[in-house]
Amino acid sequence: MDAAVSGDKPALTRIGALMDGDRLIAELDEPLQASAPINFANAGELCEHGSGATGCYCYHAIWQYLRLANVTPAVRVDGALFVDAAERFARAGRLNRILISATADYSMLAHLAFGAARAGKSVEVDVLDRCGTSLAINAWYGRERGISVRVFKGDVLAAEPDRQYDLICTHSFLPFISDPAQMFRRWARWLVPGGHVCFSNRVSPKPIPFNEQDHEKRIAAITRETLDGLRDRGVLLPCPVEDFAVLIRQFVEKRRHDFPAFPLEIIQHWMTDAGLMPQLALDVKEVLGGRPDKSVRSGSIVGRPRIWFQAMRP
Repeated sequence: MDAAVSGDKPALTRIGALMDGDRLIAELDEPLQASAPINFANAGELCEHGSGATGCYCYHAIWQYLRLANVTPAVRVDGALFVDAAERFARAGRLNRILISATADYSMLAHLAFGAARAGKSVEVDVLDRCGTSLAINAWYGRERGISVRVFKGDVLAAEPDRQYDLICTHSFLPFISDPAQMFRRWARWLVPGGHVCFSNRVSPKPIPFNEQDHEKRIAAITRETLDGLRDRGVLLPCPVEDFAVLIRQFVEKRRHDFPAFPLEIIQHWMTDAGLMPQLALDVKEVLGGRPDKSVRSGSIVGRPRIWFQAMRP
């Protein structure tokens, strides 16, 4: 690989001068105040995978409110790397079509389109996700910002796009896939020759046990931080506070289990076995510094660094 997880300096010469995180947030200007209630309403109508902690409703209904309260940075934690990738590929004349392979909201779309625009390039973006709520908010954002967006409902392990892409991106998605090796093979097939995959995920060389003792404390802390953060920012809740607190609890409960080992080496193996050429594996904390990468679900992030990957189809 061109870059090691150590974040050694030669690796950094292969990416551009990264934007400051606060400046990027300001220039990107995501319309969270406007979109959060839209997404909450959409979730009530479009989430088809159940309610409670086992379904996706609690996740999609409050995700943008968690972002508004600054409880989770979401894509912002390493958004500068996705912006840089889109800008680099666009300036090289290698960015026309993008696939976003699963996403909680439109933030990945916003970062990639922004990066392409910095290079003076408009791009065509397809968004693939299992849930209509995610697709609807991406379509909404595309209309709001004048971005060419198509949305497709389906599972990445079963979908068959009708075109190939110059870039495929996702964020924190690998643990949700039953067969990541197959997903990488499909991604490789969907790329044009010379196309790239860029994604971000935590890695762990050993299993991380679920901490039952801290679970209730964590739910209480996240509930308090979310409600206080929304109040301080003047954000109105979309439902009674008691119901909103239940959604927060269900959201955190979704990850009530041990984290299995998820080593860097197996991710690299999946990529090379799919015929992809790994190019970059950057420790986000080392590259981008101080923007917090906290988890809003139960489970320690100690020993689980976030790594940003770039691979190419030869």
